[in-house]
Amino acid sequence: MKLDAYVSDPKLCVYVYAEGMRAARQMAFAPNGDLFVNNGKVTVLWDANADGQSSSSERSEFASASGLNHGLVFARDAKFVYASSDTTVFRWAYTSGLRTASGPAQVVISAMPSGGHSSRSLGFDGRGRLYVSVGSASNVDTAQQDWDQRSQIRRFALPDPLPAAGVAYASGEVIARGMRNEAGFFIDADDHLWGVENGRDNLNDDDLGGDIHNDNPGEELNFVDGQGAAFYGYPFCYSEFAAVGGKGQGTQWADQSLAANLQKSDAYCRDANNVHPPAYVMPAHWAPLGIIQYTGRALPFGGDLLIPSHGSWNRDPASGRVLAHAHLDKGRVMSLTTIVGESDASGALKQGTWSVRPVDVRQGPDDAVYISDDAGGRVVKVGYMR
Repeated sequence: MKLDAYVSDPKLCVYVYAEGMRAARQMAFAPNGDLFVNNGKVTVLWDANADGQSSSSERSEFASASGLNHGLVFARDAKFVYASSDTTVFRWAYTSGLRTASGPAQVVISAMPSGGHSSRSLGFDGRGRLYVSVGSASNVDTAQQDWDQRSQIRRFALPDPLPAAGVAYASGEVIARGMRNEAGFFIDADDHLWGVENGRDNLNDDDLGGDIHNDNPGEELNFVDGQGAAFYGYPFCYSEFAAVGGKGQGTQWADQSLAANLQKSDAYCRDANNVHPPAYVMPAHWAPLGIIQYTGRALPFGGDLLIPSHGSWNRDPASGRVLAHAHLDKGRVMSLTTIVGESDASGALKQGTWSVRPVDVRQGPDDAVYISDDAGGRVVKVGYMR
């Protein structure tokens, strides 16, 4: 079913691939082309009659576990499918074509800090190591315990066999910290990690005129390659998107809302030896929740990044609820363009109110792009007319 939408290129087409999916979040394609979705359980979607959509008769519940709410990924060898709650990563054995788990869940990682930003995004690198992102406990965390355990990405080399109780979150290697809520990430062919960070709400900065929250801080597109500082700034620093009297998009500033004994200087925040600068800064309150590098040929974005924006409550007028394209040139982000969103009466882009609230994005075996929509309970498909 075609979905009315704004598209930056008239050859882009937007369709509803699946409905009735209640809170669809992170997704992953199985080797046989089935689409697995975490929507509070692990649901499998397929299109047996090749009509371009997955109907209610073309899906099944693969598995469930207590508290599942966001993360989902296949191991690189596809022997297991993994899903997360806010405290635990689970897995189930998988063989190609399996649509109902043949055994109970195994606990993979336990005792992750609960609550706060509760989405635990998951990913694997080429060496079979599992990555888990844990967001902040609050808008601006000020306790050392939270800095030590949250707002970071940890990497786990999983033992074989896996212990019955899994491995403790505390045993994971911290590869990046100071990320307020790296709600989505993608590991590229070189095992470098691209992540999207959701910035704080209700920002004030006296140096820039006080209340600047409507357009600041910018959401960050981060690159984690193991080079330079492993600290990405939160909660001490933020990225400017647009501010009267500012120094331009991407400039790093010290957050003055912190208690005086916790504040850093602007110079500290702008020193790459202290703070790893973002690869690019996106509009404030877009709330990007997913990211992929597109490697297909069906859409004209080969080698570039695609980023779905969930939208936020903390801006007037509202913004986001779009799919964006970040153009790469020799590994550098050169530009960011909105390619799909809500269309107004004149056909122009209208942000912040689309019935689709994009969460995750995945490239399908047909090289089309699939987007989960947790508000509409849908999976939306983006294709291209040649």
